[in-house]
Amino acid sequence: MIKLTPAIASDICMNQCRAGCCRGPIVLELTPEEVAPFQDQALRLGADLQIGRSPQGGGWVRFADYPGERCPMLDGKTFACRIYRDRPQRCRDFPQRPVPGCAISGWASGMDNK
Repeated sequence: MIKLTPAIASDICMNQCRAGCCRGPIVLELTPEEVAPFQDQALRLGADLQIGRSPQGGGWVRFADYPGERCPMLDGKTFACRIYRDRPQRCRDFPQRPVPGCAISGWASGMDNK
């Protein structure tokens, strides 16, 4: 993984890959401690949120349930995360390995990144 400043990482996400990790047929898992704050943030932002719940108290958000198959916390025009400072741990931990098309993960286009 390459080391980037938050400003450079944001520029890559918003202007190069257009938040590819926050769009598509992805399911975002939330810990039991993250569910209520995520719901509160959605309410504050006016986002229509649908959280599936697990028996253990955690939850999940299926991006395919939203317009553009994107995270409901993603600004659809700027591709900025509207809750970046308080985003779930799963989002903080991304990426864990090189991901095709993601410069932040260390993937370089046209290279074999095995």
